[in-house]
Amino acid sequence: MKRIPRTIRNKAVITLMIVLGLSLSAIGLACGGGETVIQTVVVEREVRVPGEAVIQTVVVEKAVPGETVIQTVVVEREVEVAGQTVIQTVVVEKEVQVAGETVVQTVVVEKEVQVAGETVVQTVVIEKEVEVVKEVEVVKEVEKEVEVEKIVVATATPIAMAMMEAPNTQSAADTAEMAVQNRVGLTMTGLNSTGAPDGPWSIAEGFFQPGGPVGSNIVDPVLAETWDVADDWSQVTVKVKEGVQFHRGWGEMTADDLVWSFNDLIAPESVHNQSGDYAAVFEPMVKVDDYTVVVPLKAPNVVWNQAYFNTFAGTNGTFSKTAFDENGREWANENIIGTGPYMLKEFVPQNIVRLESNPEHHIQPAYMPFLNVNEVPEESTRIAMLRNGQADIADVSLKAIRGLLEEGFKMSDSGKAAQEGIFFAGNYWEQYDYNCSQGNSSVSCPDITVGEPQQVEVSREGYQPTEQFPWIGEYGNDESMERARLVRTAMSIAIDKETINDVIVDGLGWLVHVNAFSIRSPHWDDKWNIEYDPEEAARLLDEAGYPVASRGIRFQVDMYVTPHVGGATGTAGEIQAAVGAMWDALGIRTSLVRHGYPVWRPTVVDRSQNQPFLSACGGTDARDSVPWDFPKGVVFTTLSRGGFSCAMEIPFVLENLLKTQGELDKAQRIANNTELLEYYRHWRLNSGIAAIPEPLVWNPNSIESWEMRANAAGTHIVSLDLIKPAQ
Repeated sequence: MKRIPRTIRNKAVITLMIVLGLSLSAIGLACGGGETVIQTVVVEREVRVPGEAVIQTVVVEKAVPGETVIQTVVVEREVEVAGQTVIQTVVVEKEVQVAGETVVQTVVVEKEVQVAGETVVQTVVIEKEVEVVKEVEVVKEVEKEVEVEKIVVATATPIAMAMMEAPNTQSAADTAEMAVQNRVGLTMTGLNSTGAPDGPWSIAEGFFQPGGPVGSNIVDPVLAETWDVADDWSQVTVKVKEGVQFHRGWGEMTADDLVWSFNDLIAPESVHNQSGDYAAVFEPMVKVDDYTVVVPLKAPNVVWNQAYFNTFAGTNGTFSKTAFDENGREWANENIIGTGPYMLKEFVPQNIVRLESNPEHHIQPAYMPFLNVNEVPEESTRIAMLRNGQADIADVSLKAIRGLLEEGFKMSDSGKAAQEGIFFAGNYWEQYDYNCSQGNSSVSCPDITVGEPQQVEVSREGYQPTEQFPWIGEYGNDESMERARLVRTAMSIAIDKETINDVIVDGLGWLVHVNAFSIRSPHWDDKWNIEYDPEEAARLLDEAGYPVASRGIRFQVDMYVTPHVGGATGTAGEIQAAVGAMWDALGIRTSLVRHGYPVWRPTVVDRSQNQPFLSACGGTDARDSVPWDFPKGVVFTTLSRGGFSCAMEIPFVLENLLKTQGELDKAQRIANNTELLEYYRHWRLNSGIAAIPEPLVWNPNSIESWEMRANAAGTHIVSLDLIKPAQ
């Protein structure tokens, strides 16, 4: 292997700050009453692994005996890709306890690398935030800088894949054990209105599903046999298969089960996570005969069988009405009677879901006879279970993927990269409920006579365009709208997306500039890129009337993180902390809100939420694999009143959605959505950060293959029925 001389100059600057009223994401370290003296040791060594030499640089910082200890490890590996040398840096931090307080450690690592006559400086800011038990009084600020120079010779090598063999499994030959995070909830119900599982769990089914991985036909019939759309797009008629049997001997599925299941999903009291999406598009389903139903559309929608009645993006399942009628709601909430390739064997809240293959499935029984989905909150535990053969499949962070692949594991992905971004809640600009204005039922007009339009004002508790909420603009007030736009723009360009993707996502994701639109699409133009510019961000906030005030604060934000991408304890939580630190540096005091989703969700349903939040919000809008021409924005409008929203309601989004979902010309739908992109970008109602793939890692000694169907639906694990056991 050719050895490439390389001069690397490492400079570690550690700043210890003790500041009154640190926010949850503030940069600092509480250190009692005296100074902490930091000693820095730099150790470099060449480590041999099969067929390659790797240079490791370890920076260990510690205080003198008896003082607070800070440990930081920086590991650098040089690899050569297509003749270009790339340096990968991984920073590992360990938090400490100081006098009963949990503190935040920040390390700024700068690398100056000379390559072909050019000097490139890379700076990475890493923070690990934890809950602050109490605020700390001002004591003093201590700053110590240590500079170390060292000439090293590095060997450029590619990342080795599968250098080892995966371990032998401890599972039985007919069973797969899966270790996951935030997947096994408090409930596992057989009612749509209470959040029932669906196609992604392979327990219940809908009309359609994708025929294979990304690039395959999306509309592959499951329960549907034939379907027909009315010429005026007023309704869809679907004839379903005959002879499809429910689990556990509950009889044949008929139109009665379909109608009851779907209408339960869109009922006003439904808490199903997509109830608002469906209620915005469809009226209640109607039975024609035992195997035929009609689904009325509130407005034309050309992707009704791709984005809704399809596990590609929709989440509605069909359950046994007979079982419900005979046993009641309480029983149905604990017993799931579907038609899917898997049957529920056992459910223990926040612990385990046990599935068994349905031998009478009308298409293909699940290949793996038994599948146990285990909730394991700690990633280190999930990885350990993989390595010792206790787990055959695991949900791990992207930063762990490369190492596990080198150890002989494999991975599968459905292509549903989640577009994480910031949503500036509280901009409820629609004054009237659109559903009522069209003579359709809504939570705002529950007693309306269908077909008789009413103009009904909506409740907008979260709509507070005041100085306390500078990101919320008063619709119709040009000065207020522009001021809020400047604030949102500043908060957007203060986010260093590239560093987040490189460090937290390990470079396995890609940037998102405007949520709902992918930079990988052939329709993307780089003129829409939003670049990181903290200096301009500060200037815009000054211009908007929010200068740095006392204690260096401009205003305060309470930022929540939704369960997407691992939620608060996963990758999303790390991104939340990073964004909070970047906003803090700008003078926006940011508290990280991490209470349970069941507590937060009602605030976006009743439209009282008005704090920016980190999420892959928007249903199919927030999935990078969704086509450019898909109608977008339903949960940004009053169409989804009574159900989930992204905490804003925008007249232009409503107008564009209505004309796009009824447009038969694909080129025109693309043009409409391009106009929507430019609207989003101008007003900065959402700020994209990164598209984050969600692969799962598995052991080839227990699993022969797992080719997932294409998917763009939420946080679900998909295609469980396609896991094939090793022979």
